[in-house]
Amino acid sequence: MRKSGPTKALYAGSFDPVTRGHLDIIGKALSTFDAVHVAIGTNVRKGRTFGVQESRQLIVDSVTELWPQAAGSADSLFGGALEVGDYANRSLIGYAHEIGATHIVRGLREASDFNDEFNLHGVAGRIDPRVLMVHFICESQFLHVSSSTAKELAFVGEGIGWLVMPCVEAAFAARRGPSGID
Repeated sequence: MRKSGPTKALYAGSFDPVTRGHLDIIGKALSTFDAVHVAIGTNVRKGRTFGVQESRQLIVDSVTELWPQAAGSADSLFGGALEVGDYANRSLIGYAHEIGATHIVRGLREASDFNDEFNLHGVAGRIDPRVLMVHFICESQFLHVSSSTAKELAFVGEGIGWLVMPCVEAAFAARRGPSGID
C-alpha cells in the first residue's frame, strides 16, 4: 500500500532531559516524515527533574542549537515541520489521534529496549493498527546516551556535554546547589 497523503509522526517520551540521542531520532524522523510532533509525556514511574514547560523549552533550545535553521516559535520549528507539545492522562494512540499523527516514532539504543518496544508495539497495534509504529536505531555514538545517565552524572558534578546540548547542561548547572543538583 502506498501512502495516501501527508505523514505526521509522533515522537513521545519523558525527555527529562532531552539528549543528543533524542535529537538524533528527531533528525531521522524529520528526514522521513512530512511533519514531526515531539510530545513530552508524563511517566508515572519516573519523577521529573525538569517541569514539563521547562522540558519543552529545552527541546526547542536544543533543536535550535543543533540546527540553527530550525528557529521559529516555541511550538513550531523548521517552518512548522517540527512541533513540540505535551500530553498527560491519555493513551499514546489517543494523543496520536488528537494531533493527527499517522505514525509513532520510537528510538532504539540497545537490545534491552527491544522488549519494551515490542510490547508497546503490540498494545498500540491492538488499539489502532492504522497508526503505524516506526523504530529508528540511533547512531553508534548515542547508543549509551540516556536521560538517566545525564541526570546521574550531573548530580555528581561530571560534565555531560557529550550527552546533551549546551542549553541542557546550563539548565543543570543552574539547579546545582552547594552539594550538587537540588
